[in-house]
Amino acid sequence: MGSLDGNALAGVMHDIFARDMTTMGYKCTGCGRTGVLAETAVYMSGPGTVARCRDCDTILVMLTERHGTHCIDMPGLSQPVFPLA
Repeated sequence: MGSLDGNALAGVMHDIFARDMTTMGYKCTGCGRTGVLAETAVYMSGPGTVARCRDCDTILVMLTERHGTHCIDMPGLSQPVFPLA
């Protein structure tokens, strides 16, 4: 399955953070690219959802859900800038 854009994370990220997180800014730890979550490459075919950098394929965000609890890890994000509203 091919990748989607970061907007595929909009619903679940809104459920977790109670705001639109697709506009969250970041800097990739792999290549230094800066952008917003909506620009990432998202893969939803595994046991969880993974957002990767479009330039170097570094895993930026991993999101899983089990028994109604969401777990989020952001190993490839440096300098996240969370939206204010």
